[in-house]
Amino acid sequence: MTRGHKAVTIYPENAVIMAPLSGYTDLPFRRSLRRHGCVYAFTPLVEAGSIVYDNPRAPSIVARGDDEKWLGIQLLGSDLARIKTAVRKISHLRFDVLDFNMGCPVRKVTRRGAGAALGHTPEFAAECVQAIADLSPFPVTGKIRVLDHEDPAPTVRFARLLESAGCQALTIHGRLWRKVYSGPVAVDVINAVREAVTIPVIANGGVTDALSAAALRRATGCSRIMLARGAIGNPWLFDTINGGKPPGHEELCAELVNHIRDMVAFHGEENGIKVGRKIIVAYLAGRGYSRDLRGEVTGLHSWAMFSAWMARVRATGPSVGFQRRS
Repeated sequence: MTRGHKAVTIYPENAVIMAPLSGYTDLPFRRSLRRHGCVYAFTPLVEAGSIVYDNPRAPSIVARGDDEKWLGIQLLGSDLARIKTAVRKISHLRFDVLDFNMGCPVRKVTRRGAGAALGHTPEFAAECVQAIADLSPFPVTGKIRVLDHEDPAPTVRFARLLESAGCQALTIHGRLWRKVYSGPVAVDVINAVREAVTIPVIANGGVTDALSAAALRRATGCSRIMLARGAIGNPWLFDTINGGKPPGHEELCAELVNHIRDMVAFHGEENGIKVGRKIIVAYLAGRGYSRDLRGEVTGLHSWAMFSAWMARVRATGPSVGFQRRS
């Protein structure tokens, strides 16, 4: 570490970390994951301006449950003054790490120079990390994307800049900004970065089951990995990576009910069901449930409607035999 930042161990070897996902990793989502072995998880990413200007949604985004032993927050932004103010405003909250997002590929983010766009202004990105590290009471980490799929040099240079600025761990999504979430993961680039820096490197990209998790670890040399979209509707992904079994029909139904019950308690009935529809569909996707059952989800508006629909799911079961997503 440089600039006097004290190094701390944020993630142990072999840690499996849940990525911050906008619109997903709220408290109910994380509680579902934690029932299946997740220890390291993040709030949804939060834009610095939402904190600075007291967006009414911000408190629910950064909410931490009393039962959560470990929680990180991920900050998004490209306005340095606004980033500094946001860090000051969250400094009284309880987090185990503050991660700076430099990897989000969504156009409404990158057109403002934030997220993955920061990879193309590496010196400014490092300036942001340095400012956050100087102000944050929490250890500071970063999440980036590879900058070239074949040549490790630009990503290695970027990683070294961030390390010098005070970044204490670095997650690398192994796809280019323009590829979003498609295509192969640049495992050689992640491996080169791991060898070039002294801070822990977390490999991210393409983990959907135990086999892909093992392959990512093997190819990158990173024992620490981050899961993302593969865990949506599949909290058992943590179990299976650690040698457990995927769920059967009854176990899936029970977890889905618990998840949506938590969402209703957290968001209120109407909004909890509304926000929960995409979660419900994700639990059923790829597991053999009929298109008709999945199509009915868009018409759910209350807990009573969800409960009645859930009774049909339990009674009907998968139409082609339950598919165990591992």
